[in-house]
Amino acid sequence: MHHAGNTHKMHSELIPQWPVAAKWLHLALLLSVTFQMITGLSGWIGSFFPFTWHILVGLCLMLVLGLQWGWLLMTSIGRSTLRYLFPWSPRGLRLVIMDVKGLTQGLLTPSGPRPGLPGFMHGIFLFSVTIVALTGFTLLGAFRGWWSGVPFGTLLTALRYGTLVVAAQWLGHVGMVLLHALIGDPLWEMFRLKRAKSQ
Repeated sequence: MHHAGNTHKMHSELIPQWPVAAKWLHLALLLSVTFQMITGLSGWIGSFFPFTWHILVGLCLMLVLGLQWGWLLMTSIGRSTLRYLFPWSPRGLRLVIMDVKGLTQGLLTPSGPRPGLPGFMHGIFLFSVTIVALTGFTLLGAFRGWWSGVPFGTLLTALRYGTLVVAAQWLGHVGMVLLHALIGDPLWEMFRLKRAKSQ
């Protein structure tokens, strides 16, 4: 495995590096999703389920998701980032396909904000986490009596299998992080916040 070189000459980098807000939100999302995923699966598959902590961190996750979507939709740099996360244009999809072909040839997409497969997978992950979190919040409201008429059993099943989908994507993310680290490109360097330019 090595980095793609010429593969990404077509990529126009609208953002030179991730802004500070994106880094903080990404870190908060990573930590809260990891905790919710582990505790949710341990409660479903095993017998350990820290209910109170799961609820508290789940509410924090809802706050992080609200801030994340707000930043994406209400700031100019966030709206530019949306083009990386959801590249539905013909050119964006073409770049995703190029990255997939590159992977089959042992080429890893360079890190950083650019259109292509990594951004697309982050978009799918964000969308999946949002759906699962909203499902969990709806179940919490029904459990607490905040609202009624909720198909509890159906939503609980959806929450469980949605968590499996998120876990599969999480494992894929971890795998790509390890591959990048093996070729000398540790992706956790993005969290060196002091190097980021101000928004």
